Amino acid sequence: MAETQAKRSVWKELWDWVWPIALGVLIALGIRHWVVDLNRVPSSSMRPTIMDPCLILTNHLATEFGQPYRGEVVVFHFPDDPSKIFVKRIIGMPGDTVTIHDGKVFVNNQPLKEPYLDQPTSGNWGPYHVPDGEYFMLGDNRTVSEDSRYWQNTYVPRSYIIGKAEFVLWPLGAAHRIQ
Repeated sequence: MAETQAKRSVWKELWDWVWPIALGVLIALGIRHWVVDLNRVPSSSMRPTIMDPCLILTNHLATEFGQPYRGEVVVFHFPDDPSKIFVKRIIGMPGDTVTIHDGKVFVNNQPLKEPYLDQPTSGNWGPYHVPDGEYFMLGDNRTVSEDSRYWQNTYVPRSYIIGKAEFVLWPLGAAHRIQ
């Protein structure tokens, strides 16, 4: 009888340690999946806004409960290979027509103000007619960015947007809010 009580006591002690850890892991996974996440930016396609390499904080709630907007930097599944994660800026909204010429981006025949760029957008591109429920994306470093201009599937479906890129967290010296 004493041996049975000792076994129960060991299992109870073990359970008292295991369940809070398991609960903590489940909560952390839930937060990471539905609230915020960390993403690595390995390329220079978003310079000067996001330097490379760096670690950014992605806010899932911003795009889950709010609508994506023009100029917002978002994290999304790459339309040509959804297993890859990309970070770009929304330029074309559903129903927009985007063209690029004379060093500028035009949305619905109006020049887009892009204070985040440090160089003009070269080349002549478009017109791109953005379908309902989809978005046209460009990187801030347009000379090296693999963005909507080059993809087989030009537009990003709303369902592919994971969240808003909120903060550069690493390296610490470059930490800042992403605008």
